[in-house]
Amino acid sequence: MTVRPFARVLARSLAAAATVTLLTGVGCAATPATPARAFDPAPPAEAELTAPTSWSEFTSWMVDNGDLGWWETSGTTTDVWKTLPAGIDYRYRGHSRLEEGGRQIVHSFTYTNTAGEVISTGARTMVWDDVSKSVIWSQAGFDLGKPWSDSGRLVGYDANGYVMTASETGGGKTFELRYRAEKLGVNAWRRTVSRTDGTQTPFVQDFTRVNFLIEALDGWDPAGTWVTDFGGMAMVNQSTWSADRRCVVTHEGPRLPDGSMEITGTSLMWFDHDRHAIRQKYVSSNGMVLDGEVVEISKNRMKVRYTGTDAEGVSLDAFVTSVVDGDTMTSQFSDMRYDGKDAMPAWAAAPIVAKREE
Repeated sequence: MTVRPFARVLARSLAAAATVTLLTGVGCAATPATPARAFDPAPPAEAELTAPTSWSEFTSWMVDNGDLGWWETSGTTTDVWKTLPAGIDYRYRGHSRLEEGGRQIVHSFTYTNTAGEVISTGARTMVWDDVSKSVIWSQAGFDLGKPWSDSGRLVGYDANGYVMTASETGGGKTFELRYRAEKLGVNAWRRTVSRTDGTQTPFVQDFTRVNFLIEALDGWDPAGTWVTDFGGMAMVNQSTWSADRRCVVTHEGPRLPDGSMEITGTSLMWFDHDRHAIRQKYVSSNGMVLDGEVVEISKNRMKVRYTGTDAEGVSLDAFVTSVVDGDTMTSQFSDMRYDGKDAMPAWAAAPIVAKREE
């Protein structure tokens, strides 16, 4: 198949823009924790809290405050519980979600030690009690193989968080606990678990929302500026993190004589929970629209499939494999199809090289 001249220009844009947009470097650091403001672990008095008047009121509050979703933290256990000893370094991951058509909130969680062994696991269910007209909850699990369970009620919430009480049974003993959860940011919460009698050391945890994009990139950092030379024309890609490092925004275009960049394309990259994959949406000034999805990834190699249409609505389909070596990224096309037919022009058969500029 012969690729028409305008299609060659568009395909060059595919090479210079979509390829570099997704694959722009290595060395991604862990997501920084949201800075915590000054915090008093002592929970407010019950008189200072507001109790919900209905289940819908409470669930709306939970959703509005961003309490649902995946959360993680790490730290060292204290002696607040009977079945989990103090002094164990742990990593935690939990998931809060609405279930049964929104009639209950379920939170499941797992603690592992530094060797990756499970030391604690369990699940909590919160529902509305029509008799007491309040939110009640129960949870159960295992700590180091020993069963535990507790149940309690929501005391109420204020502008910063909520307080719950619980009666926990474990190790043959029952004791009262108080849970205080306070919002520290859009993607950060702090929880303090303490004995109501004031004994033992409170257990304080700072949670951050799990960043699946960072995990999926597995060490790659898409932020930065890369330049590809197309016969004397410098095609520039500038990528920056956005939305608390939950997505990457990229602008691309040729470098003008004054050193600035003419933006001819923009893309957004994110992690798609439904597809469990890194995805990208790219739109150019001439109407090209591309969808990218990462199909393979390793420390310095990534393979992406691009599908979409050019300015005339003609379909494009190609795989791009990129390898980063220091400040050089080499990208190679394969399995390219144009308008439903195999098409591999000479320029696409040769590797495309981009240089990191900053």
